[in-house]
Amino acid sequence: MKIAYFINTFKSINWGGQATSTAIEYMLSKQYPEAEFMPLDMPRLPFKKIKIFRTYYEKKLILAIMQDQVKDVFYYLNKMNIPSTIFENFTHICFNGEGAIHAKSGHIVVFMGLLYIAKKQGKVVAAINQTIDLKHNKRLELLIQKVYNTLDFVAVREPISLTYAKNIGISDVHLIPDAVYGLPELTDEMIDERISKFSLPKEYVAVTGSSILKRDSTSLAYMRKLIVMIQKYMDAPIVFMANAKTDIWLAHRLQKEFGFMIVEPPVKFMDAMAIIARSKILVGGRQHPNIFAYMYKIPFIPFKGNTFKNDGVVALQNYPIKPLRWDSNESEFKSSLEEIEKGILFNKIDIEDFSIFPTDVSMSKV
Repeated sequence: MKIAYFINTFKSINWGGQATSTAIEYMLSKQYPEAEFMPLDMPRLPFKKIKIFRTYYEKKLILAIMQDQVKDVFYYLNKMNIPSTIFENFTHICFNGEGAIHAKSGHIVVFMGLLYIAKKQGKVVAAINQTIDLKHNKRLELLIQKVYNTLDFVAVREPISLTYAKNIGISDVHLIPDAVYGLPELTDEMIDERISKFSLPKEYVAVTGSSILKRDSTSLAYMRKLIVMIQKYMDAPIVFMANAKTDIWLAHRLQKEFGFMIVEPPVKFMDAMAIIARSKILVGGRQHPNIFAYMYKIPFIPFKGNTFKNDGVVALQNYPIKPLRWDSNESEFKSSLEEIEKGILFNKIDIEDFSIFPTDVSMSKV
């Protein structure tokens, strides 16, 4: 059993990406201890500066998939730098749909082409999705439905995506919480050892940005307003947890004004998790830092992301505070703080079964 794994986010600067790939590898090693796990780096897609060509080939690729024109699927994938031999040394494919199955994804069509040819080549294929949020784009919904209904296993990580997947016609889809919930828990000693490398305040509020924010004046104004509210209502300094490029940009432009500490790459996700686990509260719209907080029973005030993924996180957790819009007013922020002051009940989220591949290969869809 040789598993090809993509999207490979081990090398990402994003703590969520690092955590997801690490956790999926860990869960698969427990479920299939004899398997060989091989992260697969995708070839660089062409036509980055000539998007009209890329759009042309993507439209052709979608049409070929929908009409089951297999030779054309291989042809158009080749035009996108994807060789037909990409899966030849593997028996199983694990697709980590980390941040890719949404309407603005630049790679969704190519990924569907890859999964399509994997099944045509007789591979056992599982798709483990973070969120499926296509903004009711009918063309993409039909494409996902077509491809995912050929796969051996499809899962989503939160209940809103589960409902969406079923509504667009994915016939057999499962809910498996984010694999990060299955990572071994850091002990107090481990946490103390990790945070000792940083000159952290005795008490602090951890802050993140969001995938919905941009490197522009509007997002800068949103983040400035949030920091002002935190400083007004919370008696603790801020530690800005910045690892996505946008968050790093925002943090450095506001640091001189507010004097907060920034934690950023090359810091890895385990250290970030430890820092969050010792924070007084976490505030922001990054999905996995919010998950880290919940795992270590740290209250958090969630904000919106570029999909409904953060809404899905709190729905799975049955968390009492729904993600705030970035243009929320001070009253809404205060209401979230008041909810935290009432006390938060943190339920343990277990992953009881990570059997994403049929044990009998003869049971695989063909």
